[in-house]
Order: sequence, then structure tokens, then C-alpha cells
Amino acid sequence: MPTSSGKSSGRVLALLSLLLAFFYCSNAQTSASVRQYACNRAAVVMIRTEVLAEVNVQKVNINPRTFNRLLDSIQRLEADSIFLSAEEKLDIVLEEFQRRPQHYFVSEFNYFRHREKVTARGSGFIISSSGFVLTNCHVVDEDDAYINRRFILSAFNYVTETNISSLEQEWQVKFTDQQRSLLNRTFANVYSRIIPIEIEKIEKKIYVVLTSDNVAGRQSVLELPAVILKKGRSMPGKDVAILKINSAFDLPAINLASDNKVSVGEEVFVYGYPNPVANNEYLSNESVLEPTLTRGIISAWKKTVNGWPVLQMDAGINHGNSGGPVCNSKGEVVGITTFGSLDDNSRGLAPGLNFAIPVEVVQEFFTDSIRPASSDVSTNFCKGLDFFNKKYYEKALHYFELVAKANPQYPTIQSSIQTCKVNMIKGNDQEASPILYFLLILLLFAVIGGLIWTKFK
Repeated sequence: MPTSSGKSSGRVLALLSLLLAFFYCSNAQTSASVRQYACNRAAVVMIRTEVLAEVNVQKVNINPRTFNRLLDSIQRLEADSIFLSAEEKLDIVLEEFQRRPQHYFVSEFNYFRHREKVTARGSGFIISSSGFVLTNCHVVDEDDAYINRRFILSAFNYVTETNISSLEQEWQVKFTDQQRSLLNRTFANVYSRIIPIEIEKIEKKIYVVLTSDNVAGRQSVLELPAVILKKGRSMPGKDVAILKINSAFDLPAINLASDNKVSVGEEVFVYGYPNPVANNEYLSNESVLEPTLTRGIISAWKKTVNGWPVLQMDAGINHGNSGGPVCNSKGEVVGITTFGSLDDNSRGLAPGLNFAIPVEVVQEFFTDSIRPASSDVSTNFCKGLDFFNKKYYEKALHYFELVAKANPQYPTIQSSIQTCKVNMIKGNDQEASPILYFLLILLLFAVIGGLIWTKFK
């Protein structure tokens, strides 16, 4: 029968083991997510699609004949002793314009001609040091109808503002917000029913935008032209695209998970450039290019209407996250962020109900010549980072210098090298110490010895 002292020793040992396990596990979990971001961030990129076109819109003028009739009718009201202020007269004119735009406006033979640019942003990630980049198809290849709508809207805003300014100048008035709104509706009718907007000479350019170190070791923006090598179709099609960029140096890359199946409940980390952050007026341009990291869990495996699988997750995403990587706890890619769910009430994105295309679908787009491959610069940077965090600065410096040799523009590499050198000069470099292991072994022997002594005393 165990003695009370034996029970006490057992409780002490169990409590000590639990405390040590909790300390090391929580420490490892925290450092794992921090390390993952530090290792992966250089390979997470912003995708910018730029579409240029020549927009031609016929100019419109007020029909002098019908306009004069309108003015005459207003004057007749005054002849009938109905006093109208200048503001009231203007309101009558604008309301009549809005009611019958085709009656008061006529087209000219002259055109508004200008070069219009429409840009869209999304996320992506590099999967090989040679420059293969994964993203969504809809980030780089919107359908023609959508692009035309954006050009027409942009052109409409331009010509409408020009027309309103011309009227203000000609009539020597300053329209109120309500009057401008009325004119906007009027010109919307004019250009939708009477005057077509023509779009010509469409040209599309795709850029992969990443951060890099400049000569001074400071962060700068690098834009590399990209071409589409392979693509699927926007949802509900397989919304995947593979791009190619060229660089004079080896590029960082994120590894894809070798085990395709991620489990429901498994923690995931989502990288990207959400528009609310990218468009925030209070953030600097450099900050915008720092990828945002959110995390959550895999909520479910679902199937699209076309029968192929997608991952449901509760990690926060927004417009702009499309095409970014979804990583497991090892930092490996398990999917591509692709679409969210609409809230029935707000008609905005429903939080926590988001979807990613899994790696098993992405792999269908790979060929013998287009395949992911691990990057030596990323591998060496992560090794250096591990030594750096342990304060083994000399060993960290070795790997950081390997990175700088292969890619001197690798983000933060120059400052990392400098920090290692400064700490080595200050004598802060620490080699692995056996003291901790010695103390743990000593503690183990002490506990075992105590248990044996208690049993046989």
C-alpha cells in the first residue's frame, strides 16, 4: 500500500511535469506562429492588374429650341403673377431635364477622348525560386463584361462631372448637392438611352508587387511584370491561375503541403492584402505592402455546384485577400483564399464564413515544366532565423549571408546581418548550453531517488 509520503512525491512529480509541459507547449505554439509569419511573409505578394483603354464619348449639348421653350414657359408663370426665385427657376429647369432628357439634349460630332485606367488588387504567393506565382483566376482575368462596366462607369463619372462644371460656368451658378444629384441622374439617362460610350484599344498588364531591401538596407517596393501561364475560370469554375515573373535573383517561396487532406478543426493561417487595410488613408505605402495575417480553423469540407471540393474556414478575410495562401501550423500551403459568403441583411461579407480552394485542386494545374519547388533562400533564411532567436548570432549570420549572396534584395536581410554583427561585437553571442539539460537530468534522478527511498525506508 503506498505511503502518504509516496503519494505526496507522486503529486509533486505530476504537477511539475504538467507545469513544464504547459510552459514548453504554450511557448512553442506562440513561437511557431511568429516564426511562420517571419519565414513566409517574403513570398506573399500583392497582385495588381492594370487595364488601359481608349474611351470615346460623344459630347452633348442642350437643344436650344426646346430649352428656349422651357424658359418661355417659366416666364409665362411670372406673367401670371407667380413669383419665382432664381433658385426655384433653376429647380424647374433641372427637374424638367431629368424628366425628359432626350427632349433637351442632343449629341455633337465632337468626342470626349481620353485614356482610362482601371486597376484591381488581389493577393498571391511565390511557389518556386524561379518565379512561379499562384493566385485566383478572377484576380488577373476578369471577364470582358465586368471590365467594360468599370470603364463605362469611370467614363460616365468623368464626362458627367465635365458637363456639370460646364453648365455651372455657362450659367454662372453653383449647384447644390441636391441639384448635382439631379443632374447625375439626368446624364445617366442621356448616356444609357441616347449616347453610347465606346471602348477601344484595351490593354492589360499584370504586376507582382513585393517588398525588397535596397542598397541602404531599407525596405522598398519592387514591381515585376507577370504573364499568365495557366488559368482556370472564375467561380464557380476552378478559380486558379499560375503566373510567371522574372528576377535577377533567387526568389523566396512557400512550400505546399505534401499531405493534401487538412482536417476539420485544424488551425489555419491566412495571408493577404485586404482592401480595407490597403485603402486605409492613415497607413503609409510601405505598411500597405506588409501582408495581413489572420487565423482560424477549418470549419468544414464542402463541394461546389460543379462537384469539386472547397475548404470552409472561419479566418477573417475581405476583398483583396483573394489569391492569398492558407497555411497549416507548419507554414505549408493547404489552400488558396477564394470567396466569402454574403450576409442576407447587410449584403456585405458574412464574417467567418469563407472558402478556399484546396491544394488537391491546385495540383491539377501543374505540369512537368510548371511545378512548385522549395527555395534555398527561404530555407536558409528560416535556419538563420532559428539561430537568431536563440541568440546564436554567428551561426545565424552564416545563413543570412547565404541568403544575401543569392538575393541581396530579400526583405530585412541587410538589417538582420547588421544586427548579428553588432551583437557579436558586443559579446552577446550564446552557444548552446548543456546547463538546462544537466538540471533536468539532476531533477529526474533526485525525484526517482526520493521515490525509491520513500518506498524502502
